[in-house]
Amino acid sequence: MNQPQQPSHILKQRTGPDDPVLQETLQDALAQVSSADVISIADELSARQERIFLNLKTDSVSLASSFADVAAAVTHTKANARTLTNYFNHGDYKLITELLITDMPTPVRVAVFVEKLNALDTRLAMELATGLLHYTSPKDHWLWTRWLWDPTTATGILPLLAGSTHNLLAENFADGYARVGSVTAMSMKFAEGTDLFVDELTSNEKRASFANSAFLACAYSVYLYGTTSWRLSREFNGLLPTLPNMARKLLGLKKIGN
Repeated sequence: MNQPQQPSHILKQRTGPDDPVLQETLQDALAQVSSADVISIADELSARQERIFLNLKTDSVSLASSFADVAAAVTHTKANARTLTNYFNHGDYKLITELLITDMPTPVRVAVFVEKLNALDTRLAMELATGLLHYTSPKDHWLWTRWLWDPTTATGILPLLAGSTHNLLAENFADGYARVGSVTAMSMKFAEGTDLFVDELTSNEKRASFANSAFLACAYSVYLYGTTSWRLSREFNGLLPTLPNMARKLLGLKKIGN
């Protein structure tokens, strides 16, 4: 005979997105990130670019020696970084060289790269392609990660900020990349209306190149932290990483402090 299911001491009962406790939790999450955090993350991205990507050489020997660091930078889990490293362990980096030096329009370069890496998860191939381009030349290229926009699940911070998925829907990778760029640019208008996007962030040339990535990672972390902690009991909330470190993880950066 089945016993009645007992309420979980981990998950709390909630009524939905209009639940006042959720709204309170999101406000608590917002209080955990400041403009100083966004500035710090942008500086960390800039420092990483100088260390790994600024003088990235496209010959196989150089790429082989630096690729583990590249893989760790473009994806947000160690497992995905290992998958990328293992995929290229044969030492053939021709596709990466073509991605970085070809004269084709960037959306086409991204699409060709992803289509040729059909043995990889499409999202991971996209993160590698756009991560290489963005971190090599952040003024000219933007990221497309699954936490920004995942068309397979219709989730990410971009549709949340845009209010819908309409402007992100595409029939191919090239158009999808272009649309992600447009919505990313639109989202910066939202960023400029918050207390997180300050002159100190945008007036410094190096950190300004990574201001949008830092802000969007923090914005998604606010949402993720708020909705996750809303469902967890207080004792388990204490096990969650700090919100700025959630953002760092999304961007492949090392956490700071606890």
